[in-house]
Order: sequence, then C-alpha cells, then structure tokens
Amino acid sequence: MYVNNSKKINFIKRLSFKYLLFDKMEILGYSHSQKHQVIYKWKIDEIIPFIESIVSSNKEKVKLDSSTFTTNGKNEISWHLQLQLMREKGWISLFVIRNNGEDEVRIKFSLFMLDSKNERKFIVTFCQNNDFKNGRGWVKFLEIKQLLENKDDFLPNETLTVCVELTVYDDYESHTTEYPLQTPQRQMTDDFKELYNNQINCDVTFVVGNEKFKAHKIILSARSPVFSAMFTHKMKENRDNEVAIPDIEPEIFNKLLEFIYTDDIKNLDMDAASLFEAADKYQLLKLKSLCEVSLSKSASIDNAIKLMILADLHNANQLLEYVLVFIIKNIGNVIETSEYKALEETKPVLFSKLMKRLVTSIKINDSTDEK
Repeated sequence: MYVNNSKKINFIKRLSFKYLLFDKMEILGYSHSQKHQVIYKWKIDEIIPFIESIVSSNKEKVKLDSSTFTTNGKNEISWHLQLQLMREKGWISLFVIRNNGEDEVRIKFSLFMLDSKNERKFIVTFCQNNDFKNGRGWVKFLEIKQLLENKDDFLPNETLTVCVELTVYDDYESHTTEYPLQTPQRQMTDDFKELYNNQINCDVTFVVGNEKFKAHKIILSARSPVFSAMFTHKMKENRDNEVAIPDIEPEIFNKLLEFIYTDDIKNLDMDAASLFEAADKYQLLKLKSLCEVSLSKSASIDNAIKLMILADLHNANQLLEYVLVFIIKNIGNVIETSEYKALEETKPVLFSKLMKRLVTSIKINDSTDEK
C-alpha cells in the first residue's frame, strides 16, 4: 500500500514531539557541608592564688594548657585551650589551638566563661578558614582586676571555668538529581471545594434567613476559633447539629463558607464591608485583612467617617490608620459631611482620637514650614 511521504514525515514529527514532551527533565544541583559541634568546659581550680603568684613574681608570660578534645568529625583533628597570664599586663589571654593535621579547615568558635549561675560571660566569636597551627583567640579576654573584684560571681570556690563552643565544617560535597517535570497536580483546596459543593458527609446545617447551608464541623473548626469553640464544647449548636445565623445575609454567609473551604474569595470589593464584619466575628484573620485592603481602596469623602467607625469597631488597626490619614488630608471636605457632624455626639472617643491626630499633623506641618 502506498503512503504519501509528506504525511509520513508529519506523522513522525508529531510522534517525536509527543515523546519529547515526556523527555523533559529538571536537574537540581545542591552542595552540602556537614558540621560537627562540641562545647568544651575547662575548670581551673585554685585560680586566685595562681594569679596572685604570677602577678607578684613579675613574670612576663605563663602558659597553662587544657586537655585535648575533638568534634568527632571525619578529619579527626584534636584541639586544646591555652590560657596565658601576663602576655598583656593585667589581662588573661585565651586561645584555641589545633594539635594536628595539615589541611585547611573551616571553623567557627566562641570563647566565654561561666559565672556562679552557670551563665555565659565575656563571649567572643571567631570564624576562619585556616590551618590553626598557631592557634587563634583573644589577648585581652579577661581583665584580672575585674575578675578578682567580682570573684564571688566569677570565681565560685576559687574556680575559673572557661569554655569554647567549636564548630568544624567538612568540605562541601555537590550532588545532582534529575527527575521528569510533572504536570500540576490537583490541589487540596480543589478537593475541599468539591466537598462543599457536593455536600458530602456534612454534619451541621446553618439556617441563614430563608436558606440552609450544610457544612463539616471539622473543617470549620480548623479554620475558625469561633467555630472550634462552638463545636468542641457542650453547646446547643453542637448537640442539635443546627446553627441559626441571624445577623448575616445568606449571600454573604455563602461567600464566607466558600472562603473557609477554598481560602479564596471572588468579587471581594462588592461585599467587602459585610464580609469584613463576618470575618471579624468568626476570627478569619486572612479574610479580614483582605477586606481591610479592599475597603481602604474604596475610601472617599462621603464614606471616610463610616469606614473609620467600622475600623474602630472591629479593631482593624491597618484600616483605621489608613482612613485617619485620608481624613486628615481631606479634612476641609470631610467636615462638611453629615457623618462628621454627628461624630462628636455619637462617637466621642473616636472623635477625640481624630482631633489629636489632626492637631499633631498641623504641628508637624508648621514645624516643616518654619524650617
């Protein structure tokens, strides 16, 4: 049977394209450095007579070495602390010293002493990529005079406790992982939305006006502290599995439930004020914040006082701050509105707050003009 070559070529192209789609790969490279940490405590007893003898003998420098310790890293390097007296007159010096190994090593360490309450004092920190054959530390670590004057706090039982918190980092190791790019998977909110729309296994009914809405106690409880309290205590609503909602319109309550199930809200600007009050009632903080943003965008001369009262009533500080600034900027027009004229009588505390902000703004402007 004869097959047209051009058709054969197009078929092969389509087939190749089909398989190319499945051959896409995502390559992830990452580098990891293992770290090994240790806290080494060095207790030096009878330190006061030791210090006094060194100071009185006028020796130039005396060294005292601790025992060795390791971080149990794979490089098997050992370390020790070295305390030096009189390297710098009137001071105790403290160093971290590396005992073995030739390769460079990346480290971080903090030196400190412990007081009588086992609290860290005189903390100094150091980071370095070095061989540490000669050690690193601080010449002026502890002042001898300060140490002796506070010996009850710093030297309990005439014992000095100095410590190091040492971190040693291994070299970076790099790896590559390849895996096929996956098509976007169905999200959990898609399943919740389907659960709400199909009303599968609902265990509570809300009566809102002339309408009823079925829902799931466990989902409502997870999303709202108010619903959680309602359905976990011996309340009438929990016993009867029916809840009357007298103060929210059915359309608004439906949107509220949709947000609870999907974490999304459609056409928010249309019902922002009503949803804002409902979100505050049921402590849906994300929805409340979204409504605050929407309401702030709708601020105008005519509704500014209403928005301020609404924000104050529901403790919406973000919205209240925005509206206060808006009113002050437009005060000449706002004071002509009937809402403003009634504000002092109906909301004296809020009126006082507005006046204080206005006076502060005038003072700032006057100060700026003088400059």
